[in-house]
Amino acid sequence: METQTANKTANPATIGFCAATNIGILTVDEGIKLNRSKVAIVGLGGVGGIAAIQCARLGIQDMHLIDGDAFEVSNLTRQMLCSIAHIGRSKAMVAAEALKDINPKINSRVTTQYLTEENSKELLAGTDVIIDCTDNLVARIIIHRAARDLGIPSIWIAVTPPFRGGVMTFTPDSMSMEEALSQPSRGRDLTDDIKREILEIKNERARYSVTLSDSINQKSMARWAKEYIEGKVPWTVISPMANIVGILASFEAMKVLLNRPQLQPVKAPAIVRVDLSKPEMVKVETPEAGRWDNTRL
Repeated sequence: METQTANKTANPATIGFCAATNIGILTVDEGIKLNRSKVAIVGLGGVGGIAAIQCARLGIQDMHLIDGDAFEVSNLTRQMLCSIAHIGRSKAMVAAEALKDINPKINSRVTTQYLTEENSKELLAGTDVIIDCTDNLVARIIIHRAARDLGIPSIWIAVTPPFRGGVMTFTPDSMSMEEALSQPSRGRDLTDDIKREILEIKNERARYSVTLSDSINQKSMARWAKEYIEGKVPWTVISPMANIVGILASFEAMKVLLNRPQLQPVKAPAIVRVDLSKPEMVKVETPEAGRWDNTRL
């Protein structure tokens, strides 16, 4: 009887096309909930573009897309929304167009500027969950501080050479991002000196990545790390890594929004760790010391 009712009421006019086609895995009430939820995605590159697409296909119809960047040629290798036709165009605007093509009823608010300490709370207020897909470690602290102040759950991601990544969810009752990642900024203002300390973490990650390389690519990785630290080349992520992490981030967002008792998000300090070089490529881990060393993620 319950199935018959669900099939009868799960139609596009009631809860939107994408949400309706997911009924069975989702209940009708869950489809309606996703349809009415508001998600903010900061950064619409490799991870954020995929996360946005997945949210749209889950039936989420209200998204705030925030990115001050434009596509460039180097993005073609891993950013699924990037194409030759999109070079030089706003990432957030291209994302909004792609989502509209998936579901014409999607309401995308587009912000083509970077999120800062000054505008963070204004841009992030009024959403149900925030997905942080930026690649700047200072910006990430700003995002998760604002989310915590606003009482909004936020999702953190990492994509790191050679084949590593992670997804972690923060809620008002969980450990904070700065505490979970042992950030030097915890409890301190973001002065220029603190920002330099934070940015050095990514340089250390690059150096650590070299130690995880095998004999095939170690010299290549060492050269990349040196040139990255010198500011000559971008952070390197292969497309499957960016896609997998973006998909996991969207799934964590769905779990936050639905709050199903048996489908809870992986809250900090636990993390969904990805390493495609390992037999067990995706697993949930908790830090032995209670916090993570961000240079190793």
